[in-house]
Amino acid sequence: MKYALKKVFVLDGKTYLELSYAEFRQQADTYHGRRFIPLHGMLMEVPEDEYRTFYKDKRRQKYLKERSKDNSDFSYDMLTTNEFNGEDILVDTVTDTAGQAEKNVLVDKLHKAVLQLSIDEQELITLHFQQGFSQVDLAKILGINQSNVCRKISKIVEKLKFLMKI
Repeated sequence: MKYALKKVFVLDGKTYLELSYAEFRQQADTYHGRRFIPLHGMLMEVPEDEYRTFYKDKRRQKYLKERSKDNSDFSYDMLTTNEFNGEDILVDTVTDTAGQAEKNVLVDKLHKAVLQLSIDEQELITLHFQQGFSQVDLAKILGINQSNVCRKISKIVEKLKFLMKI
């Protein structure tokens, strides 16, 4: 035992009787067969089921500690101080995972919606949005005026919005 016992609490009916450790040692034969657990530098008599539960838990904690040591487990709680919580280093404050997941879902919906467009519509939005052609450049390529290109792009965008809602 790591510390000297100072007091012993013995069950006397339904109440506890407080004894010094010296008194307890003198009357040891009287208390033979009773169950005691150490508690904050004292011994306390407990019923059989509580005694078994206490030592079962104690064995379990010892087993877990040994297993953790064998596996070289590391607990971030060991890094916790008054100024710093060890678990804080686990939080990724840079990446917005919820936002990224939402973006991925929207991109997937957009991709499916684009596949429902006609070939001409797909080519027009690819040239404008992916390859960066201006409406004036597209008007020259298609042989129509810029206002018609603007109208076509607006209709395709509205169509994509509708298809993404489905």
